[in-house]
Amino acid sequence: MSEFVIEAKGLAKAYRRFRSPGWRALDALGLPVSRNRYDVLWALRGVDFTVAKGERIGLIGRNGAGKSTLLRMIAGQAAPSEGVLQVRGNVQALMELGTGFHPDFSGIDNARTALSLQGMPTQEIPACIEEIIDFTELDDFIHRPVREYSAGMYARLAFAVATSISPEVLIIDEILGAGDAYFMGKSIQRMRQLTDNGATVLFVSHDMSSVQLLCDRALWIDGGHVLMDGDPLAVGKAYLARVREEDELRLRARAMSLTKGQARALQGLGEAGGLFRLVSAQDGAPAKPCWLAGLRLQQAGEVVLDLTPAGIKSTNASAELLIDPLHMNWRSPQNQAGCRAWPFGDFGGSYGHAPWQMSWSPSNAELSLELDYCSSPSTDVLVQRYEDGEYRTLATLPAGEEGWKTVHIVLSARCGVQPEGTSSEEAAEPLQALSPDERYGSGEVKITGFAFIDVDGRRRHTLVSGDAVQAVLEFDAGTEVFEPVAVVAIYRPDGTCATQLISSRDGIRFGSVQGRGRISVDVERLHLGPGDYIASVALFRELNLAVGHEPPAYDLHDRCYPLKILPPAGIAVSIGFVNQPACWAIRYQA
Repeated sequence: MSEFVIEAKGLAKAYRRFRSPGWRALDALGLPVSRNRYDVLWALRGVDFTVAKGERIGLIGRNGAGKSTLLRMIAGQAAPSEGVLQVRGNVQALMELGTGFHPDFSGIDNARTALSLQGMPTQEIPACIEEIIDFTELDDFIHRPVREYSAGMYARLAFAVATSISPEVLIIDEILGAGDAYFMGKSIQRMRQLTDNGATVLFVSHDMSSVQLLCDRALWIDGGHVLMDGDPLAVGKAYLARVREEDELRLRARAMSLTKGQARALQGLGEAGGLFRLVSAQDGAPAKPCWLAGLRLQQAGEVVLDLTPAGIKSTNASAELLIDPLHMNWRSPQNQAGCRAWPFGDFGGSYGHAPWQMSWSPSNAELSLELDYCSSPSTDVLVQRYEDGEYRTLATLPAGEEGWKTVHIVLSARCGVQPEGTSSEEAAEPLQALSPDERYGSGEVKITGFAFIDVDGRRRHTLVSGDAVQAVLEFDAGTEVFEPVAVVAIYRPDGTCATQLISSRDGIRFGSVQGRGRISVDVERLHLGPGDYIASVALFRELNLAVGHEPPAYDLHDRCYPLKILPPAGIAVSIGFVNQPACWAIRYQA
């Protein structure tokens, strides 16, 4: 007989997603439904693993990864679409809050009913009920209807009842997340006792500290596949690194006004590619369309890419219009003034622009872009390129011009100016383009870039509490200014100032400033606690620390840069809004 309690080989689960409830009903009745009436979602595919008796397995992964689908199949609540799954022993599953108990019955009545259904002899139930009352610590609420319980109280009762009879396989799917830290500790201790007696535990949690505390093995599931299987600490570190990258990508996508998938597709283009867009001069879509009949990319005067509605001709280059009716404002090609062309107008896309991406072979030759367009009658339309964290205007397509025109734009590898002595990886990056309402100042010096840089020298929208961090701002001083004061202020979402870095307070004087440059401030250890923040950055004429009102600014970007602070690895206990370092000592009296 196999020593494994659970064996999965080539396990897969598919769900049909019908286009209307009617087709779903026909399918449920066993009637044939055409394939074009539904699509298929593979929640799991090609999953292989084994679980030995007494193991404590942590299942981790983001929402929608396939964890709950896997647990439902192990619990016998769903059948595999492909592959083989063998489960040996009785299974006790805590899958969701709100299932299993009658809301109008008291906690004691629900517990007594559940124990009877699990086959406990009648004479043993009273002693077990007393143990459940003691474990849950619900006091008088144990006699109240369950519908009056909070989520945490419900979780206590459900867990106590499920573990009062030692199962051979115990499944816990995030239900303990509704409890407090004290109850979580008690629950983990009980699960350890169960596994010491031979039970196998499958534990789903987003709290990596709890997984590391309880489990001796972790499975990381993503997109229906097992990405990693091994030591909880190693798997947890890899998972949290992926979560951080996803958060970073989400913030980048928001800055680009793209979906996450589109932003991910643009990663890795580097200098030999880019994101471009059409946008009205009012930073949205024009009321009356602007039309694009074609775009051409030239290197050293030779056309290496020619994109029209009829197709693409290219030599070591590629281009794609990002047509997404929900978010973008392109529409499919139509006839306009004798040409087949893409219209860009106010078609309801949430991002209000019309983007495209291009890539080409790296070369030192002159690079240029040509657009064949027909103007919008209602507003100027800007041609912009995304670089250094913001969209920069390359050309203007004036409103009201009649007939088809061609605009010629000379491109450098990077349209913006990078300070001397810095690499592209080090260059500061604003997190989003700014509207006039978000920045103000007299303008003698303009802040042209801002970013946070982590301990590995990478530009980040997410940082780890306790790590070293560098804040970098790029500036362009059109005229000479003397002793500007640099400030980086970080706020909580409710507007409370969490901290301010002020150059003059730290005794830093910049002297005479003119031209383009870069100011950086290094923080040896970030004391901000985990949470969401938003940053402002400014260059002031002067700043008197003894005066409370805001002084005149050359340029101030007012709460424009979202920032997420993550807890240090392995820390689940709340450390508050300040991660305060301290020195401890113990002294004994004689």
